[in-house]
Amino acid sequence: MFSSTPLYMYFGFVFAIYTPSSLAQKHVPYLDAIRDAVKAVNNANRDQTKNDKFLDTLSYWKEIPGNLLNENENAADQYNVSEQCSFSLAALQLGLTQRETWALQIIDAIAKPEAGVLDGSLKWLGSYDECKRTNYHNESRSLDIKGKYSLLTIPVGTSTTAVSGPEVVSLVIGVCLPDGCSTGDITALVHNNIGRIPFGNYSSSKFYVTSEEEDKPLTSNAVVAIVILSILTLIVIVGTSYDVIVVQWLRNIGSELEKHIEDEKIPLLNPNSKDVHMESENTFEKLLLSFSVYSNAKKILSTGKTSETLTALNGIRFLSISWVVLGHTYTFALSSISNTGPFLKEMLGRRSFQAIANALVAVDSFFAISGFLLAYLTLKEMDKRNGKLKWAMFYFHRFWRLTPAYMLVLMTEATLSSYFADGPVYPPQGFEVDYCEKSWWKNLLYINNLFDPAEMCMGWSWYLSNDMQFFILSPLLLIPLYYNEVAGIIVCMVFLLGTTIAPGVLSSYYDMPASLFADSSQDVYDAYTNQYYVKPWCRMGPYIIGILFGYLLYKTKSKLRINKVLNLLVWAVSTTLACLVLYGLYDSLNGNPLSTNVSSLYNATHRSVWGACVCWVIYACATGNGGFVNTVLSWSVFGPLARLSYCLYLVHPVIMYAYSYSSRTPIYLTDFTAIYLFLGNLVFSLMVACIASLVFEAPMMGLEKVLLGRDKKKDEIIIA
Repeated sequence: MFSSTPLYMYFGFVFAIYTPSSLAQKHVPYLDAIRDAVKAVNNANRDQTKNDKFLDTLSYWKEIPGNLLNENENAADQYNVSEQCSFSLAALQLGLTQRETWALQIIDAIAKPEAGVLDGSLKWLGSYDECKRTNYHNESRSLDIKGKYSLLTIPVGTSTTAVSGPEVVSLVIGVCLPDGCSTGDITALVHNNIGRIPFGNYSSSKFYVTSEEEDKPLTSNAVVAIVILSILTLIVIVGTSYDVIVVQWLRNIGSELEKHIEDEKIPLLNPNSKDVHMESENTFEKLLLSFSVYSNAKKILSTGKTSETLTALNGIRFLSISWVVLGHTYTFALSSISNTGPFLKEMLGRRSFQAIANALVAVDSFFAISGFLLAYLTLKEMDKRNGKLKWAMFYFHRFWRLTPAYMLVLMTEATLSSYFADGPVYPPQGFEVDYCEKSWWKNLLYINNLFDPAEMCMGWSWYLSNDMQFFILSPLLLIPLYYNEVAGIIVCMVFLLGTTIAPGVLSSYYDMPASLFADSSQDVYDAYTNQYYVKPWCRMGPYIIGILFGYLLYKTKSKLRINKVLNLLVWAVSTTLACLVLYGLYDSLNGNPLSTNVSSLYNATHRSVWGACVCWVIYACATGNGGFVNTVLSWSVFGPLARLSYCLYLVHPVIMYAYSYSSRTPIYLTDFTAIYLFLGNLVFSLMVACIASLVFEAPMMGLEKVLLGRDKKKDEIIIA
């Protein structure tokens, strides 16, 4: 049975079909997964001629074992592979004839065709762990063979899709061979057999072999990152130990002994101890305590509030970031599930799914919140100082508030993500191309959204750049509003008009769809993501709306009571507009596409409309016109969760990348599975965000307060 070369046995199991967007071959920006998912839907609905050719080719792949075994008994000697690989393959053949476990493991680990190809079951990866476990040693024969896992990608044709245009369809094969076979050996083996496919000419096709490195030595970038993180961790440990042992325990006990007031037992961790020890703190001690996990955790987990706190913002902020995580859960899942086509088609047929398909407006909620808080707090501060404000500190505080945590997360993700886990499609260089060496400075300067998104480090960081750019421009709106209401409103309306016209014109020029899920060519899709979605001149609308509502709250001093009938009317209008933004595209995604002019109008206005709806909720709740909505959004539990929202935004895609890349097999996505994935992503990301906040974010805010003597604001301007 095993008399022919093991190469043929290998080819009998390895061939599989997969889309060209394999996670192992390139770093795909998270929005591109939507394009790939829609492409799979269209692939499942080819015309009959193309479908027949596709099925014929697939059928031949399943017949390759017999064809090769019957036709080429001595072909292994002709493959131009290395002597070591040939020797290893011969040993594998002998092991198979003798039914040795290690040889059977190698064959068993190779990918095999599965059912459901036309439904999107296109990732056949074999058994990665079984291959890696294979280890054979024979001293008498001088044999030392280990399993080596590789991914083989072979283009077999093209297909035309509505979203991505002409696209190459590829075979991606999980291959397990003896470690004596190099990447070049596998390439030679494939090259000598690719021409045997009877349907089409593939002999000149370009194919790729990606072999996993046996060991991943630490790069210089990784070493530097580990050193920085180790030093930071050490400081946190020292600061926490000092806080708990010296400040919270010994100093309080000594203070109690000196006072001899009452015979009370002082708790080990006295929540009121700050009043006792604060006067004796010197600058060095304050700097050290800025890194205390104990003190910072108390601040993060505090549910206390004042009469001036806009408590409804906590609920809006956390629910919005949860919505972002939900949308990204589907985006990441759709790129790696086994039933992409039918699942997405079914979901788009549900009106309720529009809230997920249009989850992109959740980011506009944060733009609106950021503009609202900025205007309200800044104008109040200017009022206290008779219009004078230290604008240098205004900018520095914002930069310092966002950047340290941002850069530390970027450093960790870019340099260490290759060591987070492993798997058949886990990228050997981690989640970022070239460790962000060529583009990290654009992130530091918050200008990465102005360049090619394909080169962007941390693809989701485009939002941070937009927000910072809006913040830089904000004095042009705030100063006129403070000194002259009419002039300020005119300036705001001019900006709003510009950020409305720009996306409308671009949408009309490129014939952009109103949704990423709509039919469009590759060029149109690229224009949507590159020219529209990440550009500040197309996204500032909600921010300006937020500034106007924040100014209104400042002018009314949070005391405007609205007539009950008028209040209900505004709530009804706001709710209707929000529902139109979320669910208004249902028909266009189900056989009734919008015209170019209507799509342009939607792209020009819907983000500002959504921002106005969010700002109305904030304003109504802040002025006592929110009713039960304010009660729900002001739930005290939302306070700590909202404080983690910034770090949650930074880290949650990293968690999802690690999960997706380390998966051994695709999953079959159902509603229950999606819920399970979402809750797992949210909770795990919150846990990591809490650590990032305690180690990266909170200490840097404490350092600013100590070094610059800043008073703690009652309402912090927080994004995401």
